[in-house]
Amino acid sequence: MKTITLLIFVCFILVSCNNKTPNNTLMNEITTDPVTKPPVREVIPDTLVKVSKPFMLNGNECYWEHKLINGEEIIIKLFDYKTHKLLLKHLDVYPPPNYNKNNYFDEINKESLEDVNFDSYTDILLKSYSGNMTMNDRVYVYLFQHKEGIYISSDDLEANRIERIDKKNRKLITSNEYRYGTDSIIHHFDKAGKIKSTDQFSHYRILEDTTWIDYKTYRKIVNGKTVNERTQSDTIKWE
Repeated sequence: MKTITLLIFVCFILVSCNNKTPNNTLMNEITTDPVTKPPVREVIPDTLVKVSKPFMLNGNECYWEHKLINGEEIIIKLFDYKTHKLLLKHLDVYPPPNYNKNNYFDEINKESLEDVNFDSYTDILLKSYSGNMTMNDRVYVYLFQHKEGIYISSDDLEANRIERIDKKNRKLITSNEYRYGTDSIIHHFDKAGKIKSTDQFSHYRILEDTTWIDYKTYRKIVNGKTVNERTQSDTIKWE
């Protein structure tokens, strides 16, 4: 009888051990197998930095810093060489075609430094070339503010092109090209460098059904107010 009882007890222990082993193994797999994640890669933009040699501008020693990001965007800054004060900042999405030339900054200064409002201080023209059509090109004008010692953007003078800087008559002539027209603007400045009057000439076409209407307009603006305006139109019909 004792022998039978002993055998039953041994069998009970063996069955219990067999039932626990799978559960224990499964728990071990859950708790000890870590969930792995792919490492996150930091994306660092490809940036090319160019710094010019110091040069004199309006009595101060300055230098350019240009950053080309991913070959698509350029950040242009002008600093005071001694104090590193930021004098101008400009963002453009069209890098200039001559960006990789060794004399890049020499060319920038040659074509960009002009007194466009005739106040005896040098201003800055930054030209944006789209590379496609002239109508997408842009000349940004930054006028020197001698009291603050910085350069401020002038929206009134921006255009596709600077046609002429007439120092003798204190006139700046700009032009724009549109899909169906052009304009030419003559800015007249006083001795303080402020615009005293503007002559605007426009030539454009408008299509109405099968008829093109050709317009030529003129507008005279003095101290921000239109004092003279006239329009001439002709029609061209398609056969």
